[in-house]
Amino acid sequence: MVDELIEMYQNGAITGYQVTIDCLHMLDPDQPDLVLIRLPEEILEEMLDYAHRYVPSCMRSNKGLPPAVDQVKSAQRWIEKIQRQKTERNTASFFE
Repeated sequence: MVDELIEMYQNGAITGYQVTIDCLHMLDPDQPDLVLIRLPEEILEEMLDYAHRYVPSCMRSNKGLPPAVDQVKSAQRWIEKIQRQKTERNTASFFE
C-alpha cells in the first residue's frame, strides 16, 4: 500500500500531505520503520512538519479522523533519529 501511495504521489495523483496522513494512519507505533523507511525524503520532511504542528485536541480534518497521538509521535521520533544519524555520519566523514 505504501508503494502505491508513493507511485500516486510521484504521478501527481495525490499530494504529499495525503501520503503523510495515509501513512501515519497505517503506522504501527511500535514499528514505524515498516512504513517510514520506504518514504521519500520530501514526504518525511512533510510528516515531521505535520508532527511539529500536531495538537491532538485541536486537530480537525474534513477527510476523516486525524492520526492518533502515538502514531504521530512515533513517526516524529523515528524521523528525528534518522536525521541525527545522517548528521553524525556527515560530520564524521568531514573529519576523515
